[in-house]
Amino acid sequence: MYSKDDMILWSMIGSMVIDIGKIEVLAFSPEYLFRIFKKSSELGVNILNENYNEVLEVIGTLKDGMEKEKIKNFFGDFRLLQNLRKQIEKEKEVMEKNEIKFITYFCSNYPKKLRKYKIPPFVLYYKGRELDEDNLEKSICIVGTRKPESQGIEEFTEELVKNMKADLKYNISGLALGCDFIGHKITLKYGIKNIAVLGQGLGSEIYPKEHMDLAKEILGNGGTIVSEIPPSLKIKGVYLLQRNRLQAYLAEELLILETGRKGGTMTTLKVAFLEKKRVYIRNIKINQTVFNLKNISKVTFISSYSDIKLIKILTSKPNTLFTFEFS
Repeated sequence: MYSKDDMILWSMIGSMVIDIGKIEVLAFSPEYLFRIFKKSSELGVNILNENYNEVLEVIGTLKDGMEKEKIKNFFGDFRLLQNLRKQIEKEKEVMEKNEIKFITYFCSNYPKKLRKYKIPPFVLYYKGRELDEDNLEKSICIVGTRKPESQGIEEFTEELVKNMKADLKYNISGLALGCDFIGHKITLKYGIKNIAVLGQGLGSEIYPKEHMDLAKEILGNGGTIVSEIPPSLKIKGVYLLQRNRLQAYLAEELLILETGRKGGTMTTLKVAFLEKKRVYIRNIKINQTVFNLKNISKVTFISSYSDIKLIKILTSKPNTLFTFEFS
């Protein structure tokens, strides 16, 4: 029902940003927007086709509220939608120029696991090898702070990766400085393919620019660079939050090397727990301080690969030993 061009348009709508004071936020709640998309798909109604009665039919099935009124006004503004449609050809030109491919929610090769989550991407734009659905089941997401303070972090990561490499097919991370970089480099060293999830369009300059060579190395070793952001759009803080969610969706396990009380790692962690992913947290003082906050309980730390082996024995299903209570 929705064409590939329509799906690019959905991804553009989902990436629209507005300014609120000193911060930027998405124009629409991603969860609410996806509900509109899914409901219209179930009803067989293309609400991008400039029929306001059909728009109202779909939106009328959802709960009332401020978000509903925003959505109603937006999808009723057909001139705005027409202007957005003009941008589709520009996005396709950027894709062709930069060898960017894409798959949509309706494509047969769209990862099936993504469809079961609360806010799956409308489109996955990617460079490099297509995502391997089977190998995604044997993946880990190695993340953490951009400025790790503790000693021995690389040795710890290498010990884990060396012991896990026989069963590990993908490392999924965000190409960021610090812990992400450590995870990418060590897994590449042991022949594990990498998926770098970016908070920007793939036609814009790689962020951070220091990792342009790392991005090339990932692609050169059979990996993938992926984003749900339309290709022409540059990096934004709000897109990095979307990136963190997608990392947790794609990976089966999460390894936190080091983190502060705030930041992208905590966003990834929350999604991982909500989706019942298995989570490993490196046992160091700074992590113990962060994860002993009042709103978090029953956290277990790991010091070596033997701890991971024990966790996997105790949890035969891909679930976590830890429970978090977020305020």
